[in-house]
Amino acid sequence: MIRAILSAFMLLAAFVAQAQTQLIFDQTTPEAYLIKYSATGNSSQQNINSILNLLRDGDVRKGGGRPARNPEFTVKMEQQARIADTGNALQLTVKLSKIGVDSDVTYKGFGVEDVLLPEKLNAKVKLLDGKKKELKAFNLTNISFNKEGVVVLDVTMPDTTTANQNYSLVVEPKELIYTTESVNRFKRHQELVQSYYTAEATISRALQDVNRIQPEDVDRISLHDRNLHQMEDMYERIKDENYKDKLNLRQYDPQHLTQKMADLHRLMKERRRAVDYALSTMDLQFFNKGMSLVASGQGNAAQGYFIKSLEVNPKFAPSHLQLARLDFVNGYLNEATARTLDVLTGMRIDPETRQMAQVLAYDIYTSHINRGHSLVNNRDYNAALQAFGTAREMCDKVGGLGCNLPALREGEGRAATGLYHNIVAEGKREFSRNNIAQADRLAEEALRFQSDYRDVMPQPTEAIDLQNQVKYTYYIEHIDKGKNYLNSKNYTAALSQLDAALDLQDKYTFKEVSELSTLLQKAAKPVLLAELQTGYQQAMNNQLTDARALASKAVAMQGRYGLAQDKEVLGKYNLLRDRIVTQECQNAQNAYDDHLQQAKEMARTRQFLAADKAYLAALKIAGDNTICQLADFTAKDGREAILPAVRYQQMLEDINRFVASSRYTEALQTYNQAEKHYKAYEVNRFGLDHISLYNYAKETTKLPFTAEVVQYYASQGEEEVAINLLTILLQKDYKNRKTKKVQEQLGKQLASQDVQLGLKDDAEALAMKHTNNNRDLKKLRKAYEKERKRIAKAKA
Repeated sequence: MIRAILSAFMLLAAFVAQAQTQLIFDQTTPEAYLIKYSATGNSSQQNINSILNLLRDGDVRKGGGRPARNPEFTVKMEQQARIADTGNALQLTVKLSKIGVDSDVTYKGFGVEDVLLPEKLNAKVKLLDGKKKELKAFNLTNISFNKEGVVVLDVTMPDTTTANQNYSLVVEPKELIYTTESVNRFKRHQELVQSYYTAEATISRALQDVNRIQPEDVDRISLHDRNLHQMEDMYERIKDENYKDKLNLRQYDPQHLTQKMADLHRLMKERRRAVDYALSTMDLQFFNKGMSLVASGQGNAAQGYFIKSLEVNPKFAPSHLQLARLDFVNGYLNEATARTLDVLTGMRIDPETRQMAQVLAYDIYTSHINRGHSLVNNRDYNAALQAFGTAREMCDKVGGLGCNLPALREGEGRAATGLYHNIVAEGKREFSRNNIAQADRLAEEALRFQSDYRDVMPQPTEAIDLQNQVKYTYYIEHIDKGKNYLNSKNYTAALSQLDAALDLQDKYTFKEVSELSTLLQKAAKPVLLAELQTGYQQAMNNQLTDARALASKAVAMQGRYGLAQDKEVLGKYNLLRDRIVTQECQNAQNAYDDHLQQAKEMARTRQFLAADKAYLAALKIAGDNTICQLADFTAKDGREAILPAVRYQQMLEDINRFVASSRYTEALQTYNQAEKHYKAYEVNRFGLDHISLYNYAKETTKLPFTAEVVQYYASQGEEEVAINLLTILLQKDYKNRKTKKVQEQLGKQLASQDVQLGLKDDAEALAMKHTNNNRDLKKLRKAYEKERKRIAKAKA
């Protein structure tokens, strides 16, 4: 109803306003401005001259007449001037509409009306009274020009007269302004027209060229396809220019571009269908042409067509097979092998092609076998192994080839044995020349080769014998160098050389030098004693990690060099061991004392959990170092003394953890245990205060836990405490709807208590008293009143 009244009021107000506005002047006049060439004038005239020169260059006369020397055009418009009296103000408006240019003005036959309009205009408007006296003049400059309409003036001015003054508006002739943008706009149109003629010439040439695309020309089908693609791309580019709409070709299309494009599009579609069909079957067409050339003995020419077939379809197996056969016939065995394997193992082929490919594969296999035997006879063992290896690869990859594997193994064995003997012979020659390093490398190479071909050749010992000779030479050299270093008392260098000799003696089978063990002891003992002395000093400096490492190294050296029973070595080793143990015990005692002191400090500051951890750390050190017999009773007694406080603080931490993880039932249970523990063990004697559950729940940021405590107090019959905590909870913006159940429970419990106490006050008043008139406890109040009514009804 109110909305209807407002709508009626607004309509009435609009009607009254319209009735108060009076149109006192309304004049509509047509105008025309001739735009022509002038040698003099401002920058606007210079821009007009530029446009007219461009127009003259593009003027086309019917019958071939000469164009006018200086073209000109007329800008037309309709001007509407109005004065409206609103009672105390005048509304002055001057608008231009029906804007246009002479329709007979063209550029190369195309209309240019829209690009010959000025960019801006200047105007002067005068307000006259009834005596044609000028009351006010408006000088308006740089008004943007728009074909859809121009607002020249739109102002409101106060009218202080009391009677109609018969006002009128006079608009002086306007100045139409052409800018550089006007010239550029015409140039863009000029370029569009030029582009139209260029596009038409391109389309005309394409109409001739499309007939040269011959899908049946298989030798140059790729060229025809490429040319057609280029033509299609050209057509799309011209189509995207949208000359039809930009130049309104429906009205004027002097070169019939629209029809020519339609003709070209139709022809291109026909050629595209034919070319695509030809391309889709070119592999077979090229193949057939190649086969006809093979049949006429022109193998080289046929090869080109098989290759062309594969350019079209790289997986066309028949062409691959024919190329492989041509390679085989022409002696290109490796190429024929690779292509034949590709056909048989990597392509989907028909049964006929597979059968022909297997026949060719067997011929190729046989050629590799024959070539391998020939190369063995010529002692070209490397090449022979490659030939037999290729033959074996064909046997492994091509099923049903019918390989003679025993013969293949025999050929591989002959080639491998020959190459093996060559390597060993070269190694012996190098050894005889005293080129020991090269002989060693060749012996290793021969042994690796023998291992690689152990399935097809016997296990000769020549390489092992050569290697033993080489290693024995190194062995003697190491011993001789060790003796020289011993003579110069360079025990470390001597031990390094003799160690190397010992390693060779352990790995290889040759005649041992009996004095090596004695020499090793002579070199090792001084080194070992020096190491033990260094270890002892490290232990003294508490560098126990390094000292232990040296002790382990010393034990290993005693065993390796037969010094385990040497008294001097044993004496030094025992000193090191005892020093390590002494230092370890000292370190353990220091660490124990540090933890003990830390525990006492933590207990002093009431950080009993941290103190307990420190006591445990001390006890662990004592347990890990039983040999030191640390007096651990101090840590045990200290830990036992603070155990009640530790247990209490641990329960508090458990409560915080349960609350943080929303395990509220466990938190309440643990809190009750903590409270009992606090009282039973008099934890207050440790200086720890016990916070009540009420205060804990009041201070926590976990409001759901506070709600859980409210429920707990309610279930314990502590209604007042529960209400106080509930009030605090709701003040913290806890959702009221979540407390509905506990409020109803508290209301019922309080109602039952008051009835038992015999309180006769009004139920509503008592409910207000219990809730302290708190609106957030409305559900509690209603539950109280409802329960009182229920009890009263039950007693009636």
